[in-house]
Amino acid sequence: MSKEIENNTTEMAGLEAASDMSASSATEEVSTNLNDRLPYVVELTKQYDLEGQKIDKVDLSGLEDLTTADAEYMDRVMAKMDYHPKQKYQDITYTKHIAMRVTNLPIEFFNSLRWKDMQSISSRITIYFLY
Repeated sequence: MSKEIENNTTEMAGLEAASDMSASSATEEVSTNLNDRLPYVVELTKQYDLEGQKIDKVDLSGLEDLTTADAEYMDRVMAKMDYHPKQKYQDITYTKHIAMRVTNLPIEFFNSLRWKDMQSISSRITIYFLY
């Protein structure tokens, strides 16, 4: 009887290990392809008016064109503001300035967004840099 229990336990352990390895592989595949699967255009929850222009989405495809010089510029802007985020790519102020850089939209536009809309933009930028 103990031999039968040992065989069942070994078989169960093997199935569980295989299942875990399969789940890990699927997770790795999703994270490496996340930027390819998510659009750069962020739909806003409402239409905003910017000097007569109606804006209901923000195109962040300019993220692909950022260079090291842009990163240095962004760090200088934060230093001038005396603002030092601990996790800059997850910080709403830092990502707001990145969004301004890649969209050429003014600070007033981003400051007027609903929190949820700015968080959607910030989250997309975070995903771009961290995944």
